[in-house]
Amino acid sequence: MKLRFLITQKGLVLQSPTTEEILARAKSKKQKLKIFYGETYDDYGNTIDSMKYYFFVSELAKTLKQEGLETDPIILIADTAACRNVSPDLEKRYMKLGDDRTDFVKKVNKIYDLGLRILRMSEYINTKEFQDKREKIIEICKSDSGLMAAIEKTVPESKIEEERKKGFMYSFDEIATIIDLDVKIGPPREDLYDNIARELSRREKKNPLMSLFLTPSFPVGKNWAYFFSQEGIEDHGITAYKAGSKRLQEFRILPGLTKAEQAKSLIDNSFISLNPSLPNPVLDIGIICEMARRNLKKEFIQINLNDEFYSEKIKPTELKKYVYKALQEEILSKF
Repeated sequence: MKLRFLITQKGLVLQSPTTEEILARAKSKKQKLKIFYGETYDDYGNTIDSMKYYFFVSELAKTLKQEGLETDPIILIADTAACRNVSPDLEKRYMKLGDDRTDFVKKVNKIYDLGLRILRMSEYINTKEFQDKREKIIEICKSDSGLMAAIEKTVPESKIEEERKKGFMYSFDEIATIIDLDVKIGPPREDLYDNIARELSRREKKNPLMSLFLTPSFPVGKNWAYFFSQEGIEDHGITAYKAGSKRLQEFRILPGLTKAEQAKSLIDNSFISLNPSLPNPVLDIGIICEMARRNLKKEFIQINLNDEFYSEKIKPTELKKYVYKALQEEILSKF
């Protein structure tokens, strides 16, 4: 697939650097182009929504390889970051959950032959190189009220006082991790971190991070009333990599846990609309299944499911049947 088609894929990519910007960065580097996606986790299971990001990082790397460009496609399991948000007595359990998530990514990587490099935050966070980098970032930010205001915006308002006491270390770990990357894949709300990283790079006269945002994730099995009553969910959705986001773990597809009959019930009971500006979790899962199929079949052609549905070539009931079948064949049966 051509790069311009991948980064403009409807129903998958929300915002992207241009083809020219990505190619120019790749061609200007002496090292491999760093393509990155990072996530934390919870204790409810591994989400199909995370797989969307694993697939995309892999496909972007493979697409650039066709252009003769070398890349380093990285998936980060931010285990120490996950532990910063739990009580000390839960840290051991959450590090074990980090093992589980890492094993899941490795399994996805192997099943679908994605060619990803899987990294854990605990593998580098205590190195002198990382700690020196983070300390420099903290020093610059604390000397600039505008940057510290931006740091505070990365934290939910209800947790600002708590994070002040902790020195905003979660945010500084994130920024120090991403500042030297080339292309970062993530959900749109992560732009708060990305903007700070870009500003710091500009001050150092370094190449700034490029952000590529995929479409938000939504719960399945919810009716129209749910989306109508949840203010802001159309813009941000729910956390892709945390099954228990907004306590909706019963309304997520969790490979290895969700049974076929559960998946069918969730899909059948999902709100679905012909308005492309409204959430469409069934279509989103369908696109993830198409990404899975492309890797299994080694057929990297453009996904037309979004266009076919919104042009009404596929009816809502037909889409639900198609997505359930694809989900069972391309993903659930593999775990």
